[in-house]
Amino acid sequence: MTSQDTQQRPIPNVPEGTPGRDWRAELPAPLPQGSQQPWRRHGPGSRTWVGVLTAVVLVIMAVVGIFAVSFGFATTAFEREGVVVLTPSEYVATSKTCSGARDAAGVREGSRIVFRNGSDSFDTELGAGVLRSGRCVFPFTLSSVHADPDVNYAVTVGDAQATPVAGSELASTSGTLMVSLAG
Repeated sequence: MTSQDTQQRPIPNVPEGTPGRDWRAELPAPLPQGSQQPWRRHGPGSRTWVGVLTAVVLVIMAVVGIFAVSFGFATTAFEREGVVVLTPSEYVATSKTCSGARDAAGVREGSRIVFRNGSDSFDTELGAGVLRSGRCVFPFTLSSVHADPDVNYAVTVGDAQATPVAGSELASTSGTLMVSLAG
């Protein structure tokens, strides 16, 4: 028997881990020469296509984002916690709550607090008044999608005027927004 005959003979199935075991014996038969699926060479599964498509999508998203912000389609949305604070001369207290008195009579739970600058306006309702350190405090949560940080907003609480609030203070995410009545 020549070495040529030995190479042509099939390799017997030997248990794994046995010295002399050839792992290539379990491989499937090779496919014939030539490209088997020519559409895959430059098709959607190709890494080049994935990279090109990702780059194109990112560029389109960046352009749309720039136009949306520059033309005002998208603005910063925020939710801001705040309180309206009445001094002792501006409220009447009960055993559990407090409400506005005299010039601040319209300030009570459920009253609207309105922030306005020209055509820009947004509002919310006041929560229940609670006594804190000798003052009557009404909490509110303000949600808006159009606060301009470069302007001041006139504030109305119920039917009473309050001190103006800067747009940058409204847009700030830190601390609690405090509003007090004017006068």
